Amino acid sequence: MHREYEMKRFDLPDMSHREMDELLGSQLLCRISFNDRPYPYTLPMEYYYFGDTMYFHFTTTGKKMDLMRADPNVCVEVDWSNDDLSDYKSVIIRGRLVEVIDTAERNTMNLAMSGAVKDKIGIKAYLRIPWAKKGIDYLSASNIPLTLYKLEVKDMTGKKAH
Repeated sequence: MHREYEMKRFDLPDMSHREMDELLGSQLLCRISFNDRPYPYTLPMEYYYFGDTMYFHFTTTGKKMDLMRADPNVCVEVDWSNDDLSDYKSVIIRGRLVEVIDTAERNTMNLAMSGAVKDKIGIKAYLRIPWAKKGIDYLSASNIPLTLYKLEVKDMTGKKAH
């Protein structure tokens, strides 16, 4: 780099683990990047954060599923800002997507996810999912095959403006 273009490095403050948990628990939408060549494939996704685990519902077909089957390692970003960006928080998580195959865990998370988003507009409106149903039944009632995945975290970092 030429000297005239060198700039002093500026880093935002790190978020504590508690702050990262609070941000992840308060948001509904993330950006998830799959490994694709020559560029990452990034899309917005609804998620549910329970304990310290992110859960996702994926349709069983499509580009993201093809990419995930080839390489389940992903990068997930969740952020929040106020209207004028004077306060900003962002969490970046790198990890591996794993299908939830345990019936009890799957039913518990499906019920929790349906309750968490039942009053929010999002993918439920698009899928026309009848949210009065409980547990695994609400997924099959949508007539769109969905599979539950969770993110096994390799590392997680968070930055904030304040």
